[in-house]
Amino acid sequence: MRLLKFILILIPLSIFVCSNSNTKDSKKVNNHKSTEVNSESSTLSINPTVDLSSIRLTIERGAFHYDKFILKDTIITFYPSSENLSEENDNYNQVSKQVISKQTRNKFIEKIIGGGFFKLKNSYSSNTSCNSHLTVTFKFNNQTKKIVSEDFESGCPEILKFIEQEIIRMHNKNLKRILLPG
Repeated sequence: MRLLKFILILIPLSIFVCSNSNTKDSKKVNNHKSTEVNSESSTLSINPTVDLSSIRLTIERGAFHYDKFILKDTIITFYPSSENLSEENDNYNQVSKQVISKQTRNKFIEKIIGGGFFKLKNSYSSNTSCNSHLTVTFKFNNQTKKIVSEDFESGCPEILKFIEQEIIRMHNKNLKRILLPG
């Protein structure tokens, strides 16, 4: 009889413990799901643990330019080619810096991530014979992605074109691509 009472007490107790354990497991699963949603979101404000000051974005232009822009934290630095390229506009021949606001930087980074940068292929080829490459390297949140496009016009993803045009605009020295005739 005592054994029967003991078993009758144990059964409801074990049911209670098992149901409580399932509730905790489902909470863990739900928390994991919300983390996935946050990590895939293009809005940076959702994930406050991301340190945007650690981003580094490098844009390298080929053909006639062979120069690069680097965005690090809120500073855009232009590094010219080792050759003097444009005698008309000396800005193409000297290192220059431009500070942008954190808000401007954050919006720019949100557009890059929201534009699917990390989902792009690593290289894009072109069928044209007169190419001017565009290489974008983005270091963000312990991720690094380098994308090389053989030609900045033909076969180049729109997000790479946007990055180049926007970095030139924010740098504010009007260092647009100079197109060669032909």
